[in-house]
Amino acid sequence: MQVNRVIAASLLQGSHTGDWPLSGYDPGHTSYVDAAVQARPIQGKVSWTQRPGSLFSSPIAGQGLVYIASTNGNLYALRQDSGAIVWHVHINSYLTDATPALEGKVLFVAEEGTTLAALNALTGERYWVAPLSEKIQAPPLVVGSRVLVASLTTLWSLDATSGRLLWKYHYGAVGWPTTAAPTVAGTTVYFGAGSSTRLWALNLLSGHVLWSFDTHDRITGAAIVQGQMLYVATWQGTIFALARATGALRWSYALNRGQQSVVDGVGGSMALADNRLYAGDYRGAIICLDAASGKLEWRYATGAQVLATPIIASARVYIGSDDGHFYALDMWTGRPAWRYATGAVRASAALAAGLLYVGSLNGTLYAFS
Repeated sequence: MQVNRVIAASLLQGSHTGDWPLSGYDPGHTSYVDAAVQARPIQGKVSWTQRPGSLFSSPIAGQGLVYIASTNGNLYALRQDSGAIVWHVHINSYLTDATPALEGKVLFVAEEGTTLAALNALTGERYWVAPLSEKIQAPPLVVGSRVLVASLTTLWSLDATSGRLLWKYHYGAVGWPTTAAPTVAGTTVYFGAGSSTRLWALNLLSGHVLWSFDTHDRITGAAIVQGQMLYVATWQGTIFALARATGALRWSYALNRGQQSVVDGVGGSMALADNRLYAGDYRGAIICLDAASGKLEWRYATGAQVLATPIIASARVYIGSDDGHFYALDMWTGRPAWRYATGAVRASAALAAGLLYVGSLNGTLYAFS
């Protein structure tokens, strides 16, 4: 029988600069690591590999460990410097994105498909579990003492120390799975539900709706917030730039402009750095847009669809493709610096302690130095 325990507030502190604690790196999901943290480019040299099983979820890193969930139903904690397995627990979440989130010494992850659990990040021991009664396919987001998680039709706000429900926002009865983590900036949380085509802005403290914007399409990736702007992409290939405070449309870019039918879209999340947006698309390209105007800056074609999320560091774009390769591109020109045959990559990499961690469908976790 599971006995829930309240987590000491001190355990939710202690994250370090240079960790990769969340899907998308930060609460705004920019996936950008600045030069103060990572000054030199990662080269295509493998430091170590580990084989935890086929990987659909993204790694996160902190406390000297890398955490990743495998399609075999286990969550693994590995040493960042060697890949040695420190602990693993069975979370019974299969063929889904059970990407965890780290805050201090506490790890939050979806278990049994419909339950959020808080674990000791150093040992894997459970503190509490919170049954949410709906399928969870989106990574949780931790902001201070709150954990936010999107399930099929609901956004939940839980107390991080106890799992107690603070508020929930429910929309719709049925729909596509919600796969995007919520995004937070200031006291506002932004999310797209699988049961709706709308992007919602809610008050972080109360859950009250501030505004919504109808994309008229499925939202599969997390919204990105930086400064006064918000960016979101859709399944059928439209990228929107909105005013963060009001949801007013600033510009849109259609990947399918000039096409007679829908042939392209964005399946993963985007990244943002130095006023440029980066995304992968179904036709196998990695694109770069000017974030102020929506103008296409460059396009690099891989050999198959790109469902992974890019990360940006040291003037490079790091991203995997279904063509079986992981790429490092120049962020300004799109020219390739290197590529490595990893097998198909469906999720974001993580960058911590000078190493780039990449999970592949071939069952291998790679650490590039």
